[in-house]
Amino acid sequence: MKYANILFDGNRRSSVNIGDDMQLVAVENLYKEMGIDYADVIRIGLSQLSSYDGEYVVLPVSFPLYGYRDGLNITMFSPKIIPVFLGLSVMGGNISEEEIVYLRRFEPIGCRDYYTVKWLRERNVCAYMNGCLTATIPNVSSGGGANVYLVDVPQKYYSYIPKYLQDGAVIRSQILHDCDDPEQMMKFYLREYAEKARLVITTRLHCALPCVAMGVPVILMKDKFSFRFTTLARYVHVYTRDEFESIDWNPKPVEYEAEKKVILQSAARRLREAYDKYGHMFDVSQFYETEEINRPVWVEHYDNVIEDVKNCFEEKESILYAVWGITQKADLICSYMEEHYKKSKLVSVYDRDKKIEFHGVMSTQEQDGLLQKGVFVFVTAATANEAAIRLFKENGKTEYHISTDGIGE
Repeated sequence: MKYANILFDGNRRSSVNIGDDMQLVAVENLYKEMGIDYADVIRIGLSQLSSYDGEYVVLPVSFPLYGYRDGLNITMFSPKIIPVFLGLSVMGGNISEEEIVYLRRFEPIGCRDYYTVKWLRERNVCAYMNGCLTATIPNVSSGGGANVYLVDVPQKYYSYIPKYLQDGAVIRSQILHDCDDPEQMMKFYLREYAEKARLVITTRLHCALPCVAMGVPVILMKDKFSFRFTTLARYVHVYTRDEFESIDWNPKPVEYEAEKKVILQSAARRLREAYDKYGHMFDVSQFYETEEINRPVWVEHYDNVIEDVKNCFEEKESILYAVWGITQKADLICSYMEEHYKKSKLVSVYDRDKKIEFHGVMSTQEQDGLLQKGVFVFVTAATANEAAIRLFKENGKTEYHISTDGIGE
């Protein structure tokens, strides 16, 4: 079993928001803090999360999976992925009850914002506020940068920004076009901000938050306060349109290294707990999951029954039948008859020990119903084979199926 991280796949060349890649870089940093060689981490394509069929993995989910695949499902990962939700963010609405049940399997659910925490708790999912993992990027700012960066600042905001900050400012967008490697470009931007920025003014969460984490002074401007910014607001003020006239244009770096360490330790502990809980079991499973498991299989004691039924009866026939033994196989056989032989009817259920209603018929400890003429008997309890053969031969009955011995043996 190994650890994993998401990999953005598909065609991203025409247009891409590298803020998305920032969240994956934060997971990479978490693994570094855990002492895990990132070369050993398996990268799983975003579009493959539901179909992944490689080695079993623990996957930290610190990403807003707003309908990442067809059907707008946000979860329902491959069975070979053990998700650890560290920073889930949802908009609600499109999450099915099936997905809510799935999330409950992996509680508690770490969330990026309080809107998501509240939404999940209202649906009886154990959720907690873990913030955005990009808040844990290492503080590596040189503190001697000279550049002002305006990152995705709309033109309408420029009238509020002092001219001395605009003069010579580096104007940049996190929406890139024709970029060969967005993840590496995001890392390049981060290094540049850490080394050269004295101030970053932006509207982008995943520019502001990692810059704050690195020790770069940040001003974030937004028309309105989005649910997505509840993590950032813990560190810096999010200026909304009605506050632009009162912005402090000389913010200081934010120091929270002790808190950052606690967040990283908590995330690392959850990953290790998941690994320790599932790793040994799925390592054994992986050993057995060879190509042999994909061979066509014969469900003995059931498929042979169905095969014989098909050979002996037409689906349009009126068939009276009984079962000897209330078992899982008896339930499967009765369900098959009800679905495929619409004119069939269960008329008797014999079980030595049970007295219950089974497929609409009350079971009995009397064998008379098994000996009725014209009633086909399925003997479904293997331990009853010898007794059934003896009883039927003594009474001249030939209309029956013994679990492993064919019809009329």
